Amino acid sequence: MLGFIKRLIGPSKPPPFDLEKAVGNYLLNLPKCSSKVIVISPKYGDRHYKCDVIVDADGLLPWAKHHAEAVWSGNQEEQAARIALPLWLQGADQKNPAPSYVPPYFIAVLRPYTLDFINKGIAEITCPECNRIVADVKMKKLNEKGEGTWSSWTDEWYCPKGHLLYREDHELHYHLRH
Repeated sequence: MLGFIKRLIGPSKPPPFDLEKAVGNYLLNLPKCSSKVIVISPKYGDRHYKCDVIVDADGLLPWAKHHAEAVWSGNQEEQAARIALPLWLQGADQKNPAPSYVPPYFIAVLRPYTLDFINKGIAEITCPECNRIVADVKMKKLNEKGEGTWSSWTDEWYCPKGHLLYREDHELHYHLRH
């Protein structure tokens, strides 16, 4: 009889997402941030990057604060990570030079901005083949094609010795309203 009543009433709703609680949980479960943060790495499972991209926690903090205030995501877990990131960076142990790896929920916030960090000069790229910081990354755009509202290209980055650091194929399709 109880099962019949539950079907009549309908499925129970999940509890509302508590953003503040999620931010607190992220911060409680994270190791302390060090003076440097690895924002992207092949160790994160990203098959496009062959290198580590490292940013000083102090250099990333102003961006993270602004980003937490200015950007909103429909994905609540990602939004909680966006808000937790500057709080985590603020507590960085500046005496610890070993770079911090970030958890998956921070990767989703940071990855789209990796090139911005490089272009702003706040990121270091480490070539795994040379085992050195690359001061002069050679960035190439290959196979550019475009027709109407569709375009595609391939981005590649190389260290001065020619080792591949990054490769990704892109496609973009604009939907125009008439």
